[in-house]
Amino acid sequence: MPTDYACQAAAERAAHGITPVRAILVPVQRPAPTQQEDIPVVLRSYLGVNNPPPQEEKPPPAPPPVSPFMGGAVLLIFLDGLRADMSGTLSDWYSALSHRLPQTLGAPSAGGQQAPRANQPSGWQVMADLQNSAQEVLTSLVGYSHGGNSGPGALNVRLALIEDVLAGVLRRMAIPADMATWSAGELAVATGSLFGGSTRPAPPFPSQESHAEHH
Repeated sequence: MPTDYACQAAAERAAHGITPVRAILVPVQRPAPTQQEDIPVVLRSYLGVNNPPPQEEKPPPAPPPVSPFMGGAVLLIFLDGLRADMSGTLSDWYSALSHRLPQTLGAPSAGGQQAPRANQPSGWQVMADLQNSAQEVLTSLVGYSHGGNSGPGALNVRLALIEDVLAGVLRRMAIPADMATWSAGELAVATGSLFGGSTRPAPPFPSQESHAEHH
């Protein structure tokens, strides 16, 4: 079974990998204008209200970092994809992904409301589920060894498949292609680390600004 440390490290890597995606799906709200800024110029002059001093336009606030617990919840989705591939239900996992992932990240629903926090598991429950789910996937992989399709190579092929499917879904959710590919790759690396796979240093994620400059 993956150790607590391995699950924590994988969840942190996943949190890093999903942060730019969440910044698009759950945009930061700008502060509302002050009451004085709402008063038209003519009315302000009539009322004798002084014009506010000109202020430099501030850049939009940076999105809050994704917690390791949320990263762990996203890893559970990736692990479910591995299990779905081995059980022949990948199409069901795929069809639910475009709804399940935004909900996990706290994106507003079609009615504009975020998922109730009461329906979301606690952080420690997420980590326990992550450890158990990884063990179930590992057990299933061992079961496949009797058919001759086992070992690190078989796991890497399945990781690459789920990575590609996830990247495609992210692109259809209006995530820029390079960001979708990068994020799905980071989640694949994080998932592989649960099974002792090699990891590479986490690169900085592509910002929306840098993506706009390239297009």
